[in-house]
Amino acid sequence: MAKIPDKQGLFFELDGVLVEHVRLDENGEIAFLPRALDALQRIDPQQFRLFVATSRRDIAFGELKEREFTRFCEAFLVCMRDAQIPIAKIYSCPYHPKGKGRFKKESVFRKPGPGIFKMAQQEFDLNLQRCWMVGHTTADMLAAQRAEMGTIMVRTGKAGQDGEFTVEPHFVEDDFHDAVSRVNQFEHSLRV
Repeated sequence: MAKIPDKQGLFFELDGVLVEHVRLDENGEIAFLPRALDALQRIDPQQFRLFVATSRRDIAFGELKEREFTRFCEAFLVCMRDAQIPIAKIYSCPYHPKGKGRFKKESVFRKPGPGIFKMAQQEFDLNLQRCWMVGHTTADMLAAQRAEMGTIMVRTGKAGQDGEFTVEPHFVEDDFHDAVSRVNQFEHSLRV
């Protein structure tokens, strides 16, 4: 396994992992889940590049407008910049084979496909076997497994109870904060 720090990435889903819903509140603020922002600050940016990896079924089915999601992402990146948390990139897929209008199509970037991770691998020269995905759905876990990444299911959001796929994540943790602790602990054990 490569041990070059800039070859590692930590990917995470937004809703269900970091936030309850991908919507700004009435003040234009982001409502983070408890301890989620603190968890992001506990990730060593010298070791991990941080990535959002999200399939936007809500956009595909018209439940969320693309511009609302863009507005959320802009606010999210400003919040991350203010907190000095470097997000390398937000990967999102608004397509679904049963979606509406222009969003009705299959895409290799929609989880459980590994396309988001393969794209990040190409763009950032990542060693996917040294990367992690923190998610709350079985599609999150299956996509990362298909990319041969480490997987952590959190008990927030859907907590793996969506019933779409049968998966065995490497770890199951209560929330994103505990997932980051698990990653840090695991990575530390490799260096000892």
